[in-house]
Amino acid sequence: MQRILEAAEHLLITVGYDRAVESPALLVERSGVSKGAFYAYFTSPDMAMETVALGYMDRALELADEWAADDYSSWEDVAARAIATYSGYYANPAVRELWLNGHLSPVAVAADERANLYIATKLWQTITRVAPQRSRRLEIKHCSVAVEILDYLLRFAFRHEPDGDPELVAESRVAMTQYLRTRIDD
Repeated sequence: MQRILEAAEHLLITVGYDRAVESPALLVERSGVSKGAFYAYFTSPDMAMETVALGYMDRALELADEWAADDYSSWEDVAARAIATYSGYYANPAVRELWLNGHLSPVAVAADERANLYIATKLWQTITRVAPQRSRRLEIKHCSVAVEILDYLLRFAFRHEPDGDPELVAESRVAMTQYLRTRIDD
């Protein structure tokens, strides 16, 4: 199965989603597995791409666990780390092909929503740990809004620039941080 997923990711990057899911033949050929082996794991190339997307979401959750476990001197440092982490996430060409070109299946869209809530929860937990007195008014729903702001603006920043438009990435930092500032006591 891993060879199929690696081939699916490679095809996303080299030929794009639409071409990669046209027929299982290309995916079978690139992965070096038989057609029977392909169908033992997946019902279609779309399902293989969905599995790739779900793998990226798992990685996004791992990244949230990593940055949430670190020590910070301020809540602003927490926000900056989240922004930097997910800016790097959208720099991946396969992620851009799936997310920015609207190739997420309904299952993947639902998983993406759950992932954003998980990331928001980690953001809330980390900020309240780092700045407990200042974050008394901060709720998970506020962090959910902040994560959605960041997610949307990063998608915008990476839509036409593989490395992200630096000005738009900077604006996403301002937008998320300023929104959180409205909910955090100074």
